[in-house]
Amino acid sequence: MIEDFANTHKLPKYRSDQFNDQFYKQAINSFDELTTWPSSIREKLKKEVEFSTLDHIQDNYSSAGTTIKTEFKTKDGFPIESVLMQYKDGRNSVCVSCMSGCPVGCEFCATGKMGFNRNLGYREIVDQILYFKRMLKKKGKDVTNIVFMGMGEPMLNLDNVKKAIEIINDPEKMSIGIRRVTISTVGYVPQMEEFFTDKHKPKLAISLHAPNQNIREKIMPKISKLHPMEELFEFVNWYEKNINKRITYEYTLIKGINDQPEHAIELSKLLYQRKALVNVIRFNPSIILPFEKPNEETVQRFVKILNNRDIKTTIRYSMGDKIGGACGQLHSFNSLNS
Repeated sequence: MIEDFANTHKLPKYRSDQFNDQFYKQAINSFDELTTWPSSIREKLKKEVEFSTLDHIQDNYSSAGTTIKTEFKTKDGFPIESVLMQYKDGRNSVCVSCMSGCPVGCEFCATGKMGFNRNLGYREIVDQILYFKRMLKKKGKDVTNIVFMGMGEPMLNLDNVKKAIEIINDPEKMSIGIRRVTISTVGYVPQMEEFFTDKHKPKLAISLHAPNQNIREKIMPKISKLHPMEELFEFVNWYEKNINKRITYEYTLIKGINDQPEHAIELSKLLYQRKALVNVIRFNPSIILPFEKPNEETVQRFVKILNNRDIKTTIRYSMGDKIGGACGQLHSFNSLNS
């Protein structure tokens, strides 16, 4: 952003450094607060560059106040949602969207029912994070983690996701370590092969949600037919050999679909002796989805089977389910008319 403005006006490098420090690190609230620049340059900046590429619509708070789902509009009117999750251990994690809507259309995901509006630009991705950074600054806190688990499929907006991650990770800008960034994908294999080419990449989470191809085709028909599980796990083999990092496998438990003991046993065989962490997610209901959440006994039984078979497993605590901000719940149908 600032690079083009600096080049156009032939600004010395230290002006860009000053901008990056105040805009990204100090999280100023407007260009008027860019006090290290003379007012004459600030006025030109205000005329030529938008302070934010997003319009804020509203914040939705969980009952405890620790989770905040924020609704935005892009400048051309498309809705997006982002979530801030504040943990007791001090982490402040932002779940960002990379699209308005999603073209993948998984059957259990409310975002897919929106359809697909468009990819977000890298500034639209970063501006979601900066919104929460400014919010946290008022409490003397900061964003610590970024998860690309909001609206959209990161592998289908790779160029903008890459540019956003560069800003997130840049020591002169947001300075969030690459180990604190996670990208979640349903498994677009060629794009994953392009992106995860070295060890200095974000953590990888694969939205698996099924122990076999048959079930995956029923609940994730588009991606499962395009890149079947056999092809997906060929990539996994490559990743484990060349990148040598653990993959998180997201597995949403849906009542009567993929939550039975035989499914847990099959999943354990699929992941046995792999560098794997299974993140079990209780299905988060939505009025627009026909599925149900399994009871707690079923969830605990599923996890116990995996742990007993040496598959490291955790249960994701849904911090924003009551405000429609949990996994699979982000969607907006009315924002365009609000």
